[in-house]
This record gives sequence, structure tokens and C-alpha cells, in this order.
Amino acid sequence: MNAVEKMQFKNHIERILHVPGNYNGGILEIALVCDYHMPQDELKDRTGELIGCMKMQSEVFRNVRLNVIKWITDNRIIKEVTPMAYVQMGKAFEDYNTVKAEDLETPKTLQELARQLKLFYARSKIVIVLTDGSYERGDETLLKQHLHPFLYRKILLVENGVMLSGRALLTEKS
Repeated sequence: MNAVEKMQFKNHIERILHVPGNYNGGILEIALVCDYHMPQDELKDRTGELIGCMKMQSEVFRNVRLNVIKWITDNRIIKEVTPMAYVQMGKAFEDYNTVKAEDLETPKTLQELARQLKLFYARSKIVIVLTDGSYERGDETLLKQHLHPFLYRKILLVENGVMLSGRALLTEKS
């Protein structure tokens, strides 16, 4: 991540945290979605950079409940609570090589991911989706329903270095 990308990331995170009613102090809960279609080294590097950037940003990120969601297919989404340091060092992705090749060829949709996030991670104050763009959007109507009424305000999609807010996800048509 270059200096401009770090600044953009920090600004996005600050905007998400300062949405009225989102974060009022205490332990911060974050959901980090990791697209397992990305090469393992790139996934480790990018997550390490993002975690490091957050830790340098503010003391708020020192005490975090980090939910790591490993997004493989619509039917295979692995959810676990992981220490930030463990993710930053890349230790959270030691199971990467156990993913079957046919799983990586199965299409996955942003619509199903949003449904899962809405069901299980509604209390997360920040949702970061790190992906290489190898997904389909799915049914636009259902995607918008899953992102509303609050998820679109908390989500940040980091796709190949480009950062999109939840509002951009609502209006974007691929």
C-alpha cells in the first residue's frame, strides 16, 4: 500500500466509525472478509497492511474483536474470531491450501455475502471486504435489501487496491 492508499483507507474507516449511532466507545468489533480466490501471499500482505494501518491510526484499534470471514463460495464461508496480530502475521491463513480447486471455480455472489453479513455480523462497526473482484453481484434487488438499512454504511470493499464504500455498492451496476 502506498501513502495515498493508506490515507484513503484511514479516511474511509473514520467516515464509517463516525456514522451517527455506529461507534460510541468500548471494544470495537470489526468483520474482515477475505476472498480466498486471491493468491495466498497477496492475501497475507494486504491483510497485514490493512491491520497495521488501522493500529497506527488510533488507540481505538488496540482493543478489537476481529471476526475473520473466509469467503470461498456461497456455500462455503468460514467464520472465526481471530486476534489482530495473528492476522497481521499471516497465521490466520494457514488453512489456505486446504481449499479445493473446484471450490475456487464455483461462482460466488456479493448478494450471498451481504446476506451472511447482515445475519451474523450486524453488530460489527466496520466491515472490510478484501477481494480480487472474482465474484458476481447476484440479484440487485436482494443485494440492496441485504445492504439496507445499515450494512451499506459500515462496509468498505477493497478490490485490487480500489476502495468502494457501501453507498457506491448500492449505485454500482456491473
